[in-house]
Amino acid sequence: MNKNVLILCCGYQFGCDNAFGYHVFKNLEKMKLPDNVDTMEVGFSACMIPHVIDTMDKVIIVDIFHAQKEPGTILRMKLEELPSYIEIKKDAAKSHLIDTLDMCKLTGYCPETIFIGVVPLDSKTESEQLTPEIASKLPEVIDMILKEIT
Repeated sequence: MNKNVLILCCGYQFGCDNAFGYHVFKNLEKMKLPDNVDTMEVGFSACMIPHVIDTMDKVIIVDIFHAQKEPGTILRMKLEELPSYIEIKKDAAKSHLIDTLDMCKLTGYCPETIFIGVVPLDSKTESEQLTPEIASKLPEVIDMILKEIT
C-alpha cells in the first residue's frame, strides 16, 4: 500500500527568496505526480492545517531556512533535527509549525515529516522573482522531493 504523502510548500509569493516554496509548488503543479501524493501551497500558514497534516503518512515541507550556512545551501532535515539547523528567532512561522507538529504528536499521531529547502540570499526585498542563485536550486530540490515520494 502506498503512503499518503503531502508536499507542503511554504513562503510568500512576493518576498524574493521567501517565495522558494511557492515556486517549487508551481513547478510540481505542472507535473504528473502519483495518486497518493498531494501538493498544497500555504504561504506562511502551514501551522493552520493540523487536520490535514494528521491524515497523512508523510509530509514534506518545502521552504527557506535561515541557517548558519551559505546562501543557496540545500538542506534536508527530519523534524527532530530542525531546531538545531534553523534560527527560530528569525522564523516565527516555522516555530508555529513545529508547535503544530508537536500538538499532532500529543494527540497520538504525527506523520513522518521531512523538511527540504534552501538558505535564502534575499528574504527582505519585495519581488516575485527568486534571486538567480536560489532559482538555480529549484531543479535539485524538486529532484530531492521526487526521490522522497518514491
